[in-house]
Amino acid sequence: MKKNPLKPLDIPVIVLAAALAFFIGSSNRKTISSRVVIKGQDKTWIFPLEAEERVSVTGSLGETTVEIQNGRAAIVSSPCSGQTCVAAGGLYKNGQWTACLPNRVFILIEGAKDHAVDAESY
Repeated sequence: MKKNPLKPLDIPVIVLAAALAFFIGSSNRKTISSRVVIKGQDKTWIFPLEAEERVSVTGSLGETTVEIQNGRAAIVSSPCSGQTCVAAGGLYKNGQWTACLPNRVFILIEGAKDHAVDAESY
């Protein structure tokens, strides 16, 4: 006759440990959020993507204005001639970036990993 390897309190301890591990794992995912990193020539700003901010960044050509609003970050004005950075629109996904190269201003969205599929191949 085989003996039961579990003692009477083993099952409640296992269930409690599993529930605790699930709770800790799910609470960590909720606290990690995306952030906006704005780099100018001499200074770096970091804001949560949920912030409502307007930042003037001094570059080599003058002032570039970056706006964070409604979960998006965008260059809204810049002294560069091409205005490609302004036309790029709002950034909202992790890993997205834009730059005003003539004015030496860089914006990056970083933080928790997105779980969306980028591409598929067969």
